[in-house]
Amino acid sequence: RIMELSKVYRRLPFGMVHQKDVLAVNGVYLEVARNELLCLLGHNGAGKSTLFNMLTGIIGPTSGYATIAGLDIRTE
Repeated sequence: RIMELSKVYRRLPFGMVHQKDVLAVNGVYLEVARNELLCLLGHNGAGKSTLFNMLTGIIGPTSGYATIAGLDIRTE
C-alpha cells in the first residue's frame, strides 16, 4: 500500500524551497493485492525508478508512506 508518496529533489540544503526544485514523484496512491502483478509504464522522467528506489529503501521519500507486507518502508 502506497499513500501519498512524494519525492522532491531540492537545489538548496536544509529543505529550503527553490524555483528549480525537481518534483520526481507527486502524491502516488496505490494498493496491490497479494498474488497480483504490477507493471508501471511511462515515458522517460515519469518517476518510475524513483518510486521503486523509495519502495526498496535506496532513497527516502519527501512525504507520504508505504507498507510492503505490513512493514513500513521508512523504518524497516
